[in-house]
Amino acid sequence: MEDFFFFKNSKYNLLGCLHRPNQLEKENGVGLVFCTPFAEEKLWSQRVFVNFARYLANNGYIILRFDYMGHGDSDGNFEDSDIDTRLLDINRAIEVIKERTNIKSVGILGLRLGATLAAMCSEKNNGLDFMVLWEPIVQVEKYLNQCLRSNLTTQMATYKKIKYTREEMINDLMEDRAVNIDGYMMSGQFYRQASSIDFTEMALNFSKPVFMVHISRSEKEKAPRGLVELNQKYCSLNPLSELNIVKEHPFWNDTKMYYQKAENLFHSTLKWLGRFAWQD
Repeated sequence: MEDFFFFKNSKYNLLGCLHRPNQLEKENGVGLVFCTPFAEEKLWSQRVFVNFARYLANNGYIILRFDYMGHGDSDGNFEDSDIDTRLLDINRAIEVIKERTNIKSVGILGLRLGATLAAMCSEKNNGLDFMVLWEPIVQVEKYLNQCLRSNLTTQMATYKKIKYTREEMINDLMEDRAVNIDGYMMSGQFYRQASSIDFTEMALNFSKPVFMVHISRSEKEKAPRGLVELNQKYCSLNPLSELNIVKEHPFWNDTKMYYQKAENLFHSTLKWLGRFAWQD
């Protein structure tokens, strides 16, 4: 069953979609809130998120997908949303899934920047029982620099030269002038808040199980150092936490094929949830 609805957070409405098993008796009492990635990565991963929500619902879980303020069909403008508004939206979504269902255990699942936001949310939300992080961004400033480079690539394709340098873009952001990233207007407030996120320097407190995934084209590839170190921090807080390498195409990128399912990722995540998600 899939139920679309709007729920209020502060003065604006957010679009949500609740996925649950078709038969009430098949519900296992475990719920997850999905945290989507940034800008175009959300677009490219949308179908994977929808199909994984349906996959989990068919296995007894209850899922809440939602759009942040300024995204999709939720109220507001993209450039008015920042890290703080996204974290408030995630916390509100956690409240909503508890209000609308009879779940006994709740966790969050995020991809890329969505996984980073999920990890930040977990540090201040004591009501979470577990967390799933797909390819989290450990040092967000480096990621944003990659986003700015996409602007340069677009300029070269359009004008055959760079008319607006990365340094000029950063200067505009620091002076609160929004910058276009693949058609999305990134505000200076978002840039400053996001650039300060660095899990290599951050002490963590979340002591519930964490399942982290590095998505790779090859199972033989080693996980990046940042993910390994982040996993070590979570394992020191809870021995049930783990880091897996899963063979999949990086479906959040602009690809020749629009990814709809990530079977290996789905299977490994469901397997872990079945072992640990509702343990006390």
